[in-house]
Amino acid sequence: MCARKADPPEIRAIKEGKIKQAAIKFFSEKGFHAATTGEITEAAGIAKGTLYWYFNTKEDLAFALVSDMLDEFKKLVEEIRDAKGSATARFRKLAVRAAELYEQEKAYCRLLWKFRADQHYVFSPDYVQKVRTYYDAILKALADIIDQGIRSGEFRRMNSRHWAFVILGITEGLELEWLENEDEFDMGKAFREMMEMLLAHFRKAPGKGRA
Repeated sequence: MCARKADPPEIRAIKEGKIKQAAIKFFSEKGFHAATTGEITEAAGIAKGTLYWYFNTKEDLAFALVSDMLDEFKKLVEEIRDAKGSATARFRKLAVRAAELYEQEKAYCRLLWKFRADQHYVFSPDYVQKVRTYYDAILKALADIIDQGIRSGEFRRMNSRHWAFVILGITEGLELEWLENEDEFDMGKAFREMMEMLLAHFRKAPGKGRA
């Protein structure tokens, strides 16, 4: 049997994109286990067996969707961490950019929450650990920005790891509220207001008035 000739990178990217968009639709509508590779490939306009030229298993495909979104957010936080300027200005920029990213990738956000709610049912332990590495990198980058603010004298001394968890937790909570109430909840405004409250706390010494 002749080996299959690999697609050129641009063709591969197009086909992968079509598969991912179809997978988002069926995973979102039917759930991971009920969605079939047959309906995904049919919607993507490719032969059924072609899916496995791009993703080894359905779990690989689902993880690719999750990792796409997590990787984008990780890169955003790391870009903000490594940028020039004050920690305060960079946190404000992060609030704006994060809201923009979520707006652009709404379908991915919805699917990520579906998978996250039942990740041990969808993914094997190895995949769960891979997802965890993204969150660890995001938390580290957030803590790094806080530490930079402490060293520059902008922020009081604090446990940067703890507050990285707080920032990420509030951010995800606001994202979830937006997904459930997007007609009346302004996520961008909420992100900016949340960040201003946190920055005020970072600058204020415990037990004392405003700095």
